[in-house]
Amino acid sequence: MSDTKAEHSELRTTQMQNWLANFQAGDPTAADRLLRKTSARLERLARKMFSRYGNVARWVDVDDVLQNATVRLLQSLKKLTPGSMRDFYGLAAEHFRRELIDLARHYYGAHGVGANHASQAGAPSSANFDPADQSDSSAELEDMCRFHEEVEKLPAELREVVSLIYYHGCEQAEIAKLLNVSVRTVQRRWQSAMIRLHGTLRETEPAPGGS
Repeated sequence: MSDTKAEHSELRTTQMQNWLANFQAGDPTAADRLLRKTSARLERLARKMFSRYGNVARWVDVDDVLQNATVRLLQSLKKLTPGSMRDFYGLAAEHFRRELIDLARHYYGAHGVGANHASQAGAPSSANFDPADQSDSSAELEDMCRFHEEVEKLPAELREVVSLIYYHGCEQAEIAKLLNVSVRTVQRRWQSAMIRLHGTLRETEPAPGGS
């Protein structure tokens, strides 16, 4: 990672740590700042993710996904205060991941909107209707759900690294400092996670994180 990039990551981390400290001290506006910053990072991920899952866009609005995940996180923050940035990042990733899983189950499940939308299959009412859209969307959502469910099943130390790289876009050096481990340890955990997730990975899923 370049010096400029490292300085940016350091500033971002310090800023968020200050907001968390203020939130822990009872400042409600600090939670808003944390949520806005976290939502901005998750938005970049979500838009990138859904741009690659082309058929999913037929059913899913990225803004709705982000809003629902943020509401989940806000509700949690009303009940508990994360003890560290490490805890906060983990909580945010958990709620974003679960929102994606619930979304996929809602649309591709047996009684989901996507699975039953084309009730007139075989006799479409519109010349633009394409039955293949339904099966393609359902398959993509199922793949998405399966991936995030498998992330949930990872051992805690591997899931934490995947969450920080994939859901929060953190650099490996930034993660090493946050977790108080070496960069090599972060790399080892990331590679171990990728090996475990191999059967569920698609071209649209995570690429190795930054060095």
